[in-house]
Amino acid sequence: MTAPPPPPLDETISRRQDVVQWWLSDDKNGIPPPPYTWMEERFIHRYFSETPFFDWSTKNGLIFTHAQTNIPAYELVHNRKELEATLKKSPGVEYVISHGSQLVPKGPGIVEGQQSHVWVLRKQERLNEQPPGLSTSANPYPLTETRGSYYIVNESVYQAPSVADVVGNRLLSAVVALEKMFEKAATLPSFAPTTGHTYLPSAKERKTTRSSTAGSTHASPTRSRSASLAPETTQSLRSAPADIASAASASAHSAEDLLATRLLADSLRQTSVYSDDYTDENPLLGEPGNLKFTFSTAAIKKRRAADEAAEKKASEARDKATFSRAGSGSPKPVAEKVKVPTPPPPAVFTEARAMTGVDTSTLPGSW
Repeated sequence: MTAPPPPPLDETISRRQDVVQWWLSDDKNGIPPPPYTWMEERFIHRYFSETPFFDWSTKNGLIFTHAQTNIPAYELVHNRKELEATLKKSPGVEYVISHGSQLVPKGPGIVEGQQSHVWVLRKQERLNEQPPGLSTSANPYPLTETRGSYYIVNESVYQAPSVADVVGNRLLSAVVALEKMFEKAATLPSFAPTTGHTYLPSAKERKTTRSSTAGSTHASPTRSRSASLAPETTQSLRSAPADIASAASASAHSAEDLLATRLLADSLRQTSVYSDDYTDENPLLGEPGNLKFTFSTAAIKKRRAADEAAEKKASEARDKATFSRAGSGSPKPVAEKVKVPTPPPPAVFTEARAMTGVDTSTLPGSW
């Protein structure tokens, strides 16, 4: 039986209390010189080398290996500044302290001068090819590439996850949530030859379900050929309550499913309609820890007064319009018409009238 593989380093926590006890003891023959304090700067590189995160093929590993038989190298590994200055003089992979322990801000329960005891180490590769103009005598290889980050909190050592691991974890969480959503949504649609694909049961389907449930609850007892109750009638009557209970349970479940479907549809509708609305007249802006109101109290009062004035003005306009309509309902006085005399019709010009005053005896054909 093979042993299980070790967990990934970014899921491992390392803590070496035995190494800490060795550092705080006095059996080091004065190298490095005392006093020795808990998790101090001289001890960080040595403590990190005793964890599974340390790579002995790096430049730090070569120096630590040489320090096992060489006193100057042993003194070098317990001096952070000189060790990192030595690492800068040659290309290759190395470990450096990028952020040291800081003073804790003053507050309740904080002792003055208390340290955070949080150290950040960076694994980096110092490149051999350097652009011209950047190299100096103290740092001939300034161009580096980060290979990993580690942090020490008190006595616990952790490896920071890579950006790819963080993005992959977030994508996995999103995919799992989408799979659950698809599983829930897969039970919503139904298909019928007459209606096709639907996401809510139709009224006909609900009516059919209710009628079938009612028909199953009103079953008649079995009768014999002589129109009398059969011997097994007692068993049917005893099993009737169980049938009624099962039918009622099925009806309740169908009603619950229908209610859940309606609630989901209504929630989706309200989300699409009111997604950009605010129920608070003074919503918050910012992020947790830095929240503030959108409007001041004076602006809220001014807006309320303007709304009340507009409402009052609209109410007065409605009242005025109502009164004007009520007044227009009464009959208006009708002005008396003045009778204008009709002019007489024009005279008719006839031949007899035209011969008035003329002696007709002289006319031809007269008597």
